[in-house]
Amino acid sequence: MNSGGTINFTGGNLVLNTTGGIAFDATGGGTVNVTGTGNTINATTGPANTNTNTALNVNATNIGSSNLNFQSISCGNNTAAADPANGITLNTTGSAGGLFVTGSGSSDGTGGTIQNTTGRGASFISSSNISLKNINFTNASTSDLDADNSGLSTGDNLVTNASIHLQSVTTVTLDNLNISGGAEQGINGNAVSGFSLLNSSIVDAGNGPDEDGIHFYNMSGTCAITNSTINCTVGVPNTTGGDDHLNLQTTSGTLNLTITGGSVTNANKGSGYLFGIRGTTNATITFTNASSTGNFSGGIVADAFDNAVMNLNVTNSTSSGNNDQLSVSAGDNSDVELVASGNTLSSVASGDFVVVSLLGSAFDNGFVLDANLSNNTISVANGLTADGIISFNAGGGAMNIAITGNTINYAGTQRAIIFQAGQDGSGSTNATVTGNIIDIQLDGTGNAVTGILAQSAITGPGNTSSMCADIGGAGALSNTFTHSLGGTMAGGDIRVRQRNDGTVRLPGYVGAATDFTAVINFLNGRNVEISSSTATGDSSGFAGGAACTQP
Repeated sequence: MNSGGTINFTGGNLVLNTTGGIAFDATGGGTVNVTGTGNTINATTGPANTNTNTALNVNATNIGSSNLNFQSISCGNNTAAADPANGITLNTTGSAGGLFVTGSGSSDGTGGTIQNTTGRGASFISSSNISLKNINFTNASTSDLDADNSGLSTGDNLVTNASIHLQSVTTVTLDNLNISGGAEQGINGNAVSGFSLLNSSIVDAGNGPDEDGIHFYNMSGTCAITNSTINCTVGVPNTTGGDDHLNLQTTSGTLNLTITGGSVTNANKGSGYLFGIRGTTNATITFTNASSTGNFSGGIVADAFDNAVMNLNVTNSTSSGNNDQLSVSAGDNSDVELVASGNTLSSVASGDFVVVSLLGSAFDNGFVLDANLSNNTISVANGLTADGIISFNAGGGAMNIAITGNTINYAGTQRAIIFQAGQDGSGSTNATVTGNIIDIQLDGTGNAVTGILAQSAITGPGNTSSMCADIGGAGALSNTFTHSLGGTMAGGDIRVRQRNDGTVRLPGYVGAATDFTAVINFLNGRNVEISSSTATGDSSGFAGGAACTQP
């Protein structure tokens, strides 16, 4: 190109076909626009032992404000000829315009097919305004760039193959894409702002650890994943196949990510959704009507560290058959707020561990974790060594938890609800547990230990963690227990333990600190139970006082 000029392709119906070389090649400067309708590129593989084909390449050349408009772009085929290196490459194309591939309506493949590329199916670096619609990516990126995945494990995902690679890109919309196969990532992003994935599917991306359906490092801006599915159909759990379905790591910036509808299923090595919110990131992540099932590790896993702020909202969603269905942790000086409401969460398989896990990290003192769990249906299948809800302040920060109005069907061998404090720090836990309907299903073997367990300072002596446990109350605040299969528990439907040098406060209690009979009667009077409450204390016993701090 003329380094100072502008070249316009106008009028539409630009048809480019090639069996060798680059179909559309703009390099070295200037500006290029492609306008009109019916523009197509078809770059089939060339002769045997060559792999020079690329459908579209724009490098160090601005895309003008009229954009590059194509109806379809295809590259590669299934013949014995050598595979192409890449399908689409944009690198340093300015911010005035971008690439728009439309296809026809919402018909699969009408935007083209990119297949069997040895490198990235589509690569966008230092570009803006990317819109791809109705394109199939089939076995795009068949070779490993980061052979041992060392870069991925440290958060640097710049040297990796992917069906779609996004690096320093602003405003990306991917709509009705079908991505299947590939040696590393399905979609790989680094420093991407304004990302949307709509009505798309990713199947069998990656074949090793740290290779994911979607892998992002530092996503920012307003982003969305809507009505999209990620699935693994090959391999054996924890041995073959890719890792997480969505792995998002951040260190800075502001992110507002909404995940609506869709599902993540059968991640062989990792989690369905995995978020690591770190540094100075301020992230809001919202799930609505989403599903995560059968993943080897967690369903939804969200961790915040350093000085990050994370707001996680999960509503009307489903998580089942994962190791943890919903797992949230706070560490360092992070500030975490969780709202989970109207969800169906269940542990059903032998490897399932916890339905809802809330963790304040060990040895950390500055974190705050506020959690509201309300109106969820939570189930643990018969005989599983799994808790329904566990809140554990293992460090020295503050955890404020409200567990209200949930329906819990518990047939496991542990506890329907457990909240505890005091391991490697003397933090505070405020737990309000009211209005829950809890069915403890005892079958005579492998029965639950207790329904609700509250305990402070699980290690000692010297651990002075504090706990406020507001369990039940008058009328609708009462937790209602049933035993639909009959039977009773020696540990009681509710058990409170003041351990070591920790303190436990029961709002409204007015009895003596070590009058455990009075404590039991207090709890029995605030809840509807089949098995009477139990209470034990090691030192200070129990105090009363005002309501617990609310999240």
